[in-house]
Amino acid sequence: MKYNVILTAAGSSQRYGVNNKLFEPCGSTRVIIEAIKPFLEFEDVTKVIVAIHPSFSDEFLNLLELYKLHEDKRIKLQVGGETRTKTVKHALAAIEDDCDYVLIHDAARPFVTKTLIEKVIEGAKEAGAALPLLSITDSIVHVKGDDLTPKDRNEFKRVQTPICVETSRLLSAYGKCKKDFLDDITVLQTYAKGPVKIIDGDKRNIKITYKDDLAPAPLEFSHDYGANPTKNWQIEDALVSRTGVGYDIHRLQVGEGIKLLGVEIECPFSFVAHSDGDVPVHAIMDAILSAIGDPDIGHLFPVNDPQYDGADSMELLSQVVARAYNKEYIVRNVSVCIIAEKPMIAPHIDAMKRNLSTALSLPVDHIGISATTNEQVGALGNSQAIASFASVLLSKTI
Repeated sequence: MKYNVILTAAGSSQRYGVNNKLFEPCGSTRVIIEAIKPFLEFEDVTKVIVAIHPSFSDEFLNLLELYKLHEDKRIKLQVGGETRTKTVKHALAAIEDDCDYVLIHDAARPFVTKTLIEKVIEGAKEAGAALPLLSITDSIVHVKGDDLTPKDRNEFKRVQTPICVETSRLLSAYGKCKKDFLDDITVLQTYAKGPVKIIDGDKRNIKITYKDDLAPAPLEFSHDYGANPTKNWQIEDALVSRTGVGYDIHRLQVGEGIKLLGVEIECPFSFVAHSDGDVPVHAIMDAILSAIGDPDIGHLFPVNDPQYDGADSMELLSQVVARAYNKEYIVRNVSVCIIAEKPMIAPHIDAMKRNLSTALSLPVDHIGISATTNEQVGALGNSQAIASFASVLLSKTI
C-alpha cells in the first residue's frame, strides 16, 4: 500500500494573532514541523504534500533545513488555496498516480500521534474511509437569534484530523465539488457518500486556533492537603512546570579558539574536553535533565564513548530537548551565566542568544545570558578554566 499525506497549511491565522501560528514554537520545533513528523515515521507514506500560502513557503523551507528534514525528499510544497476546499483540491493535483489512500491533516494539529494515524489507516482499509471523532462532554444548545434550543450532545461529535480516504473516492468527491466546505468529511459525504469508519479521537490532538492553545493549562490544587496525602503528592501527574539548575567547568590549554553557545570565538586558548567543551551548553543540558529527573550528561554522553569525541554540543542539546519533549515538557525560559577572565564574552552575547533561540525554539526575549570574571581569583581568575551556571524553566507541552 502507498499513502500520500496532504497537510493543509494555507490558512491566515486571523484568530491567533499577528504571527502565523504554524511557525510558533511547539515542543522541540515549531507547530507545522511537529504536525509533519509523525507521518514521516511510516515507510508506506511516500509523499507529504504541504499546501501552503506562497508568502510562507520560504519560511517553511528554512524550518525544514533548521530541523534537518530538508533531506527527506517525500516532503513537497504545493500552493494552497484561499479556502480549505480549494487548498485540498490544489494538493490533490500533486498526489502520486499509484497512491492507494490519502490522509488529510490540519497543519495546526501538532500533537497528532503515530498511534492515531495507524488507527485511521486501518479504519480506511476496512471501510474505504476513516475519521477520528471526539465525544462532547459539555451540554450544547442551538442558538438562533434570541432562541436557545437544547440539543442532545450524544447526537454530536467533534471532528479531528487526519482523515484517511481511498484515493479514487476522494478524487471523485473533490472532482464534483463546486462549493467551499469547512472540512473534508462534508465534501466526501456530499459527493461520494459511503461507509466511514469512526475512530476514537485523541483529546490531546487539538487544533491550534488561539494563543492560549499553545499555553500550558492552569493547575488547580486542593487546599485540603491532609485529606489524601498519597494523591496530593503524585507530583508527576500534578506539575505543569519545573525548574532545573546546571553547572559545568572546563580547563583551558594553548589553542586557537573556543566555542561558547555555538559561537566560535578567536582566542589563544582551547578547551581540554571530550566534546567541543561548550561549557554553557553543557550547563543548560544538565539543567534540563535535572528538571525532568533524568541522569546528567556524564551518564548520557560518557567520556569513554568514542562517538562523542569532539561532538558538537549544540547537537547534543537537541537530543536533551527531545528527551524533555518525550516527557511532555518544553523549555520556556533559560538563564545562563558564563564565568571567564578571558576572552571577552560581551561582544558575542547577541549571537549566542540567536543560536539558543533556534536550538530551543524559544523567543530571544526568553533567554538571558550574562558574563562575568572571577576577579583574578583561582583557576577561573587566572584564565586556566571557564565555567558556567544555567537555570531553566520547563512547562507541559499541552
